[in-house]
Amino acid sequence: MEQILNIIPIYYTNNEINRLLKKSKDIETRYSLHFTQNEDFFLNTRHTFNIPQIPVHHDINRRYPDDSYLSFLKSVMETVIPLTGPLLLDTEYFFDPAELLRPCFYKIYKYNNAEYIYIVRLDLSFKPNYSNILKKGDNDITHFFSTKSVFLDVDIHPVEKTVQKSDRLDIHIKQSISQTWIGETGRGYFIQGIWIDTELTKFFSRLFIDENLSTYPYYPFSCKYRTVSHFPVDFTSEGRKNHIGLLDSAYNFIYPYMKDIESVLRNSEFSQDLPLFREIKKKVDPELSSYFSKYSIRRYLNEKGMREYELEN
Repeated sequence: MEQILNIIPIYYTNNEINRLLKKSKDIETRYSLHFTQNEDFFLNTRHTFNIPQIPVHHDINRRYPDDSYLSFLKSVMETVIPLTGPLLLDTEYFFDPAELLRPCFYKIYKYNNAEYIYIVRLDLSFKPNYSNILKKGDNDITHFFSTKSVFLDVDIHPVEKTVQKSDRLDIHIKQSISQTWIGETGRGYFIQGIWIDTELTKFFSRLFIDENLSTYPYYPFSCKYRTVSHFPVDFTSEGRKNHIGLLDSAYNFIYPYMKDIESVLRNSEFSQDLPLFREIKKKVDPELSSYFSKYSIRRYLNEKGMREYELEN
């Protein structure tokens, strides 16, 4: 995924996998929404399913999957689609050679003379605390394991344009942030870059959340691809349209203040006491912010004594 270049290139899709996706149901199924203590998002399906083994090594310059990988992915999707209901409804698959264990699915929507991309990336890698090994892998092949958890990233991004080329479709994300890298810290081998993506995410999200309401670690709006993106939690057709409307309103509201927000966060960590934040928050449409008041976070310890969060509606 070329986030720096703001382009999502689509070189390859697969008709058989896309036919499987059409079996998705437009109703919420019996999963719940959770975050690990490391803020990774997953669906608890309450049904055990298996993830087969695949080779670890792959030529990332190869833009098309081989037959063995497609067979692996078809097997996984036949199991996962019934468990995730509307999550992948009406989407299309595309192959990312750099992320074999994170297959990607997308759909372009038009809203108010603008375009948005709904994009889901499943994470099929082995999670030690959420999986049981059925057959051990090694340096050359992944584990064969069972799990009840579907880990994923799901976002809606504003689209600037789509460009059809001879060998691919380029989806250009509409960027509104000039730069999120602000420098480096440390010396020698310990130099680390400093980025303000997380601070921007906090700023965007807290604008539309009541100051007395805690939704951590759920941030409804985030800084990705140097723009305002949205993390939807209702995957039905109607739910997606509602979330796209929320992003459309939030993006258009934030955009005029973007340069000022960038300038402040380059010199200060985010705080709800920042004068600029307080000034902008006063102008937020209450109807827009009221949407998120129906969500709450339940903190608990799972069966292994690890902290988790459940996003409840």
